[in-house]
Order: sequence, then C-alpha cells, then structure tokens
Amino acid sequence: MINVSRYVALVILISLFLSYAKAMYWQLDSIFLRYYNNTLEDYVDKKLNNVSFLVSKMDKNKPTVFYIHGFTENAENESVTTVVCAYLQRNDHNILIVDYRNISKLQYLEVVLAARFVGQALAQALNKMVLAGLNSEKLHIVSHSLGLDPAGPIFNFLKSHLSSTDARFVDIIHTDYGLYGTLRTGIVDFFPNGGHRLQPDCPQGSPFLSLGDFCSHRRSWKYYAESLINESSFMAVKCSSYHKFLAGNCNGNIEIPMGFATPINAKGTFYLTINTGSLFGLKSLERCMDLIKNRATEDSYSSL
Repeated sequence: MINVSRYVALVILISLFLSYAKAMYWQLDSIFLRYYNNTLEDYVDKKLNNVSFLVSKMDKNKPTVFYIHGFTENAENESVTTVVCAYLQRNDHNILIVDYRNISKLQYLEVVLAARFVGQALAQALNKMVLAGLNSEKLHIVSHSLGLDPAGPIFNFLKSHLSSTDARFVDIIHTDYGLYGTLRTGIVDFFPNGGHRLQPDCPQGSPFLSLGDFCSHRRSWKYYAESLINESSFMAVKCSSYHKFLAGNCNGNIEIPMGFATPINAKGTFYLTINTGSLFGLKSLERCMDLIKNRATEDSYSSL
C-alpha cells in the first residue's frame, strides 16, 4: 500500500527544487495593489514597488483592509468584487486588492510553492506603506483560500499554511473542511453547518474540480460578504464538536458573530446552522452587483 503522505512529500520536494529554477517566471513584479475610492469603477492600480503613493490617497482615520484572491482568480472575479461591494456599502474602510493573477493562473502546485514568495513580496510592500504613514494597528488582511476556508490540498503538509500565530488575531470560516478547506488552525475557527460540504444551495454529485464541486469552498467568502452588511447575520455558539452542538449540549455557551464583527478577544471553536436560501440576496448590494454583471472584463479566469 502506498504511503500517501510520503508520496505527497516527495512530490513537493521535487517540485520545490524545480520551482526555484522557474522563479523568474513567477513574475513577482507583476503583482499590483488595487485601491478603491468610492465606487467599484473608481480605482487606482499600483505595482508593489510603487505602493507608497497609495497611502496619500487613504483616509488615515479609517482602518485598512487588504483582500487577497484565491487560486486562478484576479481582481475582477466575483469572489473579490462581492466583498469589495460589501465594504463599499459600509464606507468605513480603505479597501485594497492584492492582485497576483499572473501567478494564480499557474498549475496548482506551482501556485502553492509561489505563495511564500507572494507573501514576502506583499510584506515588503506593507513595510513601505507603514513607513509612508499606513497605520499598522488598523490593518486587516482577508483572503479566500487563505483566511476564508483556507486551501487544504498540499498546504496541509506544509509548515507555511495559515496559523494562529500569523497575526495578532486569526479567525477562519471553514465551509469545505477536510477537502478543499484545511484543518482548524485559527485562534477562532467557525464551522457553519459543520464546516463541510454540502453547504446550502450547493449541488450534489458535481464532477470533480467543476464549479459545482467548489461550491461549498466558495461559500466562505459569501458568508463573509453578508456579515459585512449585517454583522449579526451569523451568530455562532462555542462548542467542542458539531455533534454536541446539534444535540443542544452547548446551549447557553458563549455566542459570537461569525465574520466581520467577530470580537478579537474570542478564542476557540464555534458552530452555527445556516439554512438553505437564507442568504445571497442582499438588497443593499443589488446596485453594486449590477455593475459587476454589466461590466465587460477582458481577463476571464474560472474561480474556485
């Protein structure tokens, strides 16, 4: 019987060696930040080597959020624009997108290996922005396949996956736990509907790697977007297991909101139930989302 862990580790080591030879093709210098002003169509793009300029455009009194897209995606994908729309509706944040599209469209294993380099490049850019006046005490980094249902394949075997020690506060929304989502590694881990597939309104029996197959994985950013509009949308109960949660054994335990309004002093594992058809129809986002649907996009990549 093949030892899967050893086989995967061997593949990773070989690919890691090859990745260094391909480093020049990862085009780290193509990564850019997209800063939004007041609308989805009003933005400024700047390469990472010229990001200090963006600080001058920011409102120093507002917190700043950086949103990082997932595998195969870019700043025009639905997972990004939906979250941006929600933040724009709030009108209380400086909003920036980290776009690494030329890297995210590579083969999955290549993107996994490149992730560390993308992170290092972003860290250097953030340091420059802090020196230019960005308030690091009011900084929030959000990402699909990193902080919202973190990517599981390959990352589960690496030390570089998202960890509770990566920031002052790390909270994770698990919606495809154990398959395309990773293990619990946050200070707070949320498990809506147990954190696994199938999430509400996701199809059964979808072909492997199809859009339907990724439906549950994609629910994490949809839940987060809704939490930006209605902070009390998803109240979660602290509990040691989903079985105990369903049995009512955790009734009366501490209850906190999942998503944007999660208190930064919270710790532990939280469960909640989300019913079919209970979200994704945010009236306050309709106008913004119409802009997305009507916009012609030159670059089109399938999103996971």
